[in-house]
Amino acid sequence: MSTQIRQASFQDIPEMVVLLKSLFALEADFDFDIDKQVKGIGFIIENKDCCYLVAESNNHVIGICSAQWVYSTSEGAKSAWIEDLIVHPTHQGKGIGKLLLNAILDWCEQQGCTRAQLVYDKDNTNAIAFYEKAGWQMTNLGVLKIHPAE
Repeated sequence: MSTQIRQASFQDIPEMVVLLKSLFALEADFDFDIDKQVKGIGFIIENKDCCYLVAESNNHVIGICSAQWVYSTSEGAKSAWIEDLIVHPTHQGKGIGKLLLNAILDWCEQQGCTRAQLVYDKDNTNAIAFYEKAGWQMTNLGVLKIHPAE
């Protein structure tokens, strides 16, 4: 069974939201709302400053990962935010997450990003171990959030 990493398309969204639902179940800060997730995925797919990749096997989406860039004053260049990396549980441990992460980092490099960062759930020890094994380093930065419209 071969796995292909490719750009996501609008036709992939139904399978992508299933994966996002399972990811959000692991992350205490997020609630799954299919309408919001469909809208967000669509925005990322059509925005040239963003990238959504899928891992596909046997014509099914089995993994996803997204990135988008911002200008960083500390880098004096573009910096990428990586999100939504998840592989379907039946396909985990086969290197698919690493393929997705490497492919999204390739996209970041092609965009001129000199740094990439990601946000993870601090209780998701499996994800932390995965990222550290891939060479990611912990920082002293924290993340705060607010909903400006509220």
